[in-house]
Amino acid sequence: MRLTTQQSCALLAKYGSYISELCDACGKGIGAVRFTRRGESGVWCSGECRRDLRQEAVRKGGRPRKYANDEERRAAKTKQQRNYRLRSDVEKTSRSLLETKGLQTQKSPLSTTPHTQAFFTDSAC
Repeated sequence: MRLTTQQSCALLAKYGSYISELCDACGKGIGAVRFTRRGESGVWCSGECRRDLRQEAVRKGGRPRKYANDEERRAAKTKQQRNYRLRSDVEKTSRSLLETKGLQTQKSPLSTTPHTQAFFTDSAC
């Protein structure tokens, strides 16, 4: 529905936007985007108000995903690693004390001398 110039100016003064048409279905103001049909005089604010069939979202082109979700991707990576480890041509090495430079031996305490009773007296206080 078209608005008169006076109505449009009143809406501009009140709301700060110039609207020249209203949706024929819901009555909302129509801005830069409007929906029409060839051969019909109506104007609508959306395809839903025009009662068109809702179109599915168009998917972007490009390479399809290899895995549907993260769980499938992780399972495939785990399987790949397991298969690699089970191959006979993979060299499995164990660490020796020479390679670790003896760092795997028993740790020694920080001090081997016990504390004497002199450290715990309050004679200085």
